Amino acid sequence: MQIAELAPRIEELGASVLAAIRSVASLGEMRSTSGLTDSGDASFKVDLLAEEVVKDWLETSPVQLAAYTEEMGFMPGRGDPEYAIIVDALDGSRAFRAGLETACVSIALARFRGKEETRFRDIQLGYLWETKSDVMFRATAGQGVSITRDGVPLAPLSAAAPTLSEMAWAFEVCGRPARELFFVIKDLVNMSAVRGGCFLFNSTTFGISRIILGRLDAYVDVGVRIVEEFPGSVDEMFRAGQRQVLGLFPYDIAATFLIAKEAGIVMTDAYGRSLDDRRLLGSGPDTRLSCIAARNSLLHKQIMHYIDSKFDELSRLPRA
Repeated sequence: MQIAELAPRIEELGASVLAAIRSVASLGEMRSTSGLTDSGDASFKVDLLAEEVVKDWLETSPVQLAAYTEEMGFMPGRGDPEYAIIVDALDGSRAFRAGLETACVSIALARFRGKEETRFRDIQLGYLWETKSDVMFRATAGQGVSITRDGVPLAPLSAAAPTLSEMAWAFEVCGRPARELFFVIKDLVNMSAVRGGCFLFNSTTFGISRIILGRLDAYVDVGVRIVEEFPGSVDEMFRAGQRQVLGLFPYDIAATFLIAKEAGIVMTDAYGRSLDDRRLLGSGPDTRLSCIAARNSLLHKQIMHYIDSKFDELSRLPRA
C-alpha cells in the first residue's frame, strides 16, 4: 500500500484518539494514575483510554503494520510489514489532566526496517492534533507541511530572527536533574524572560509546534546531556523519591521531527548532532534523546554556543 493510501487511515485513527481523549470529562478520571510505562513515565487513565483506541485500530486494520506506542511498546505486526506506526496517544498528559491546552496526539509512519534498524530518517508521515482545538499538522517527507483548523488552512506567523535576549522559547524539566538543569538554563531565562518569554508546557510536541506556527522561537531540552556528562546528577533526584530518569523518547517526537524538518525548523540533540540516524523504535536508556529546536540555523547556533559554554562551566564546578 502506498503512503497516500495510508494517510486517510492514519487521519481516521487520530480523530478517534482525539474523540476518546475529549470524552474524559471528570477531574477524577483525568488525574487517576495506572502505574508506569516501559520508559518509566507515569501512566494516567486517559493515556490508557487513548491507547485502547490505537490497539483496537491495529487489531482491525487490514494493513500489516508494525507499531510502537508509549504504553504498549513494540508490536511486530503480522507477516512482513513494510511500515511501522509510532504513536504517542497523548503527549502532555500532565497538562491535559490539569485542564490546560498544551497537549497533542502524535502519530508518525515510517518505513519498517526491523526494530533495531528503523531510524528517524525513515519517517514518511507525521501528524499532530491539538487536544483543545481543531488544529492539525501534517507532513509528508519531501512535500512540506500543512496546518489546518477545522479543515481551513492556517498560515504560520512570520518574524525576523530574534537575539537570545528577545527569544520566546520553551524548556522541559520532568524527570530531569533539576539542579544541573537550572544551572544550565538560568542565564538564558534571565536574559530572555522579559523581552522574549520562557515557557514550560510539559509537552515537547506542543512546544515545537509553536515554533512551526511562528509563536515561539526555540525549544530546549538538555536533560539527557546532563545525565550523560554528569551521571552523579541523578543522585539528588533519587534521594527526593524520583526513581526514574526520564527524557525524550522516539515516540515523543517522531511525528514532530518530520513536521519540523519539512517546515524548515532546525532540530538536533543537545550536542548539535542530527537525529536522522537515531533509533526510532524503543524506550530504553539507549534511546533517550535530548533536543534543541530553533526557528533557523543562526538562532540554533547561538543557543548551542550558550549551552556548550554552560556545560563547560558546570564541568569545572566542584561536585558534591
